[in-house]
Order: sequence, then C-alpha cells, then structure tokens
Amino acid sequence: MASIMRKRYAQTGVRPFDPYRDLGAVAELIDVAFGDSLDPAGRAALAEMRRAARWGIFWGWLYQTGWSSEDLPPGFVWVEKGRVVGNVSLRRTPARRGFLVGNVAVHPDWQGRGIARALMEAALDEIASLGGQWVGLEVEADNQVARRLYERLQFVGVSRTLHMLRPAGLPWGGEIPRGPSLRRGRRRDSKALVDLVQAVIPEYQRPLLELRLADYHLSWERALDHFLEGRREVWWVIEEEGAVRAAVRVLRECRGRPDRLEFLISPEYGGRFADILVRRALSSLPGTPKKMIEVLLPNPDDSLVAMLRKAGFQELRVLIQMRRDLAADTPRGCSK
Repeated sequence: MASIMRKRYAQTGVRPFDPYRDLGAVAELIDVAFGDSLDPAGRAALAEMRRAARWGIFWGWLYQTGWSSEDLPPGFVWVEKGRVVGNVSLRRTPARRGFLVGNVAVHPDWQGRGIARALMEAALDEIASLGGQWVGLEVEADNQVARRLYERLQFVGVSRTLHMLRPAGLPWGGEIPRGPSLRRGRRRDSKALVDLVQAVIPEYQRPLLELRLADYHLSWERALDHFLEGRREVWWVIEEEGAVRAAVRVLRECRGRPDRLEFLISPEYGGRFADILVRRALSSLPGTPKKMIEVLLPNPDDSLVAMLRKAGFQELRVLIQMRRDLAADTPRGCSK
C-alpha cells in the first residue's frame, strides 16, 4: 500500500483511482472508449457515475470509507500530464481471496501504447500483494485485441454467457400460460432454487458471475429491500413429482435500467419448459412494450434461446469469462 501512496499524485503514468477527483473523468473516459457499444444497463450505470461525480467531496468520502478498511483501491488510472486517459476497476468477490477486474478503458487517442497492459499489471500486482489467489474478468467474444492481451497475461477462458435484449416498443400479444405445474414461487422454494442454480451453473463459473446463493432465498426482507430500491421481483416455478424442475426470475428494474429475466432450467427439461417460462415471464411485466428487457444466459440451452428469439429477443453479445490462478492449478477451460 505504501508504494501506491507514493504514486497517488503522479502526473504521468499509473496511479490509484481517486474518487475525489477521478470519478467524473473516468465516466467521460468510459463514454469515449466504449461509446455505442455500451448496453442499456451500462449506459444507466454511466449515468449514475455522472450523478455521483456531481456530489463531489461527499461522494468521494463515501466511496473512500467503503474500501479503505480492506486496503483495496477500487482501481487504477493512467494519467498523461494530469489527464486521465486510462482506467481499470477492481473489486473483491464473495468467494474467498477472489478478485474481479472490471472495465479496462483507454482513450482512443492513447490506444496501442501499452497503457491497458500497464493498468492490468498494476491491478495484478496489487491483488497478489493482498494475498489474492485468483482473478477473473469478462470480455466480449469478438474483442480480439483485449482477448489477446488477457491471454498474454495468462488468463484462460472458462465459460461463456449469451446476452440477449428485447427492444422497447416491441408489442407482446402472447397468452398467459396456465397449468398445474406452473405457479408463483414461495418462501419454501428457496432450497429448491438454490439446488437448481447449483445444478445449472457449474461451481467454477459461479464466482466469475458473482453469483450469491442468498439471492435465491425468497423472504419478506428481500422483498422489502427491493421495494425500498424501487424494484419488484417475482419468481415462477415449475414443479413436477414434488421437485422444482425449472424457474424464472422476473425483475422490474428502476432508474431507467432494463427489466431483467433469469432462467433456471434443469438441463434435461429445457425443451419442455422453455416456451411456457418465456411466456409467463413476459406476461408478468405490465407495460412490457415500454421498456427494454435483458437476459443473461450462462451456458445457454438451444431451446431456450430459440423461444427467446421467437418472443422478440435479439442476441446482443457473447461474453467470455476468463480467469487467472495466481497460486493454483489452471481452471477448467472452454473452447475459444
């Protein structure tokens, strides 16, 4: 940490991200670096960063108190004569000694000069100094430049996620599905939902997706938290022979973010339940045509993807989860 403090006021090169003065500059950098490639959730997050930057000193103090106790800077910036032209963000994962690298952004006028690699090396050095055992990140499958950089830094692709989006304004005229096996999720379904998500998403992939098993425990406390945040969550489950075989989470988002769906279908039941879950999810969103709806599909099932396409969803991008073990065996891999 002492070496970081010595570099805190560097005018050229790498230094730690300083929320007091860098938040607005980083928001503008992300806008310039990624431009139209940001998805709706990314644009909403960018808007929130800009709002937070306008809070000035108060936001900087709040941000600082959130991470200083763990001695983990929330990222690094590259400056050229005092101007922020590059950024990498860091955060801990719920998994023990795991870390995730967020956006790696470099201003187009400074790309190709090794800035992204320098930022990544600073992040990896800091994580290693804190005793981190592994580092994860996500990269778009068609971003060949970034993928080559991460591979040179010994990251290995371990899984893929399909990101789909249903445009706003698209009409929905489907019927509300009914049947004895489909019902609304209840508190007693929590253990079944945890078992289901563990069956659908392999253990090695969960930390990279920041999956928290607590998110699958249905409770009035969780419903109250969502209410206070201006959100609304509903679960629908399909139960056969006393066991939950499939489920869908319907999340009505706030502050301009797209509504979200999350599907959990046991692999052997994908073809049977994909259609009814998609129709039930869409019919659960009042005013569906007015907002975008997004869905992330880890290890997507072909029948579910086909049903989503039929319902108006479009494939936005494929994300590759990559991992580097700092003191362990190489993780299981996937095709690149």
